[in-house]
Amino acid sequence: MNDVQELLDLLAKRKLSVAILTSLNDGPLRYTTLQHVVSRIKDEPVHSRTLTDTLNYLCGEHLVEHHYQGADYGLTIGGRELVGLLTEIRRWSRQHRGIGGGTPAR
Repeated sequence: MNDVQELLDLLAKRKLSVAILTSLNDGPLRYTTLQHVVSRIKDEPVHSRTLTDTLNYLCGEHLVEHHYQGADYGLTIGGRELVGLLTEIRRWSRQHRGIGGGTPAR
């Protein structure tokens, strides 16, 4: 159970982590494109420093990689697997907690 708590702490530590991981799920993005996509997800402008710090953090955790030649960011294998888990958590939450129009289980 300690591993699960560490993962949840990792994601909660940086408020943009889940939005960045989700944004990169369809493929690598250049920094400015990623900033626009994450800003739409968060429904507020994302400051460059916050985005850079979070990207560096996710790179350090081996979830995101920076492709210097293409100047873009993409998910690592572990990052892609984690996005798959987050998708399942989102599905579970909608099904069991009534989020997004579903009916909560009783």
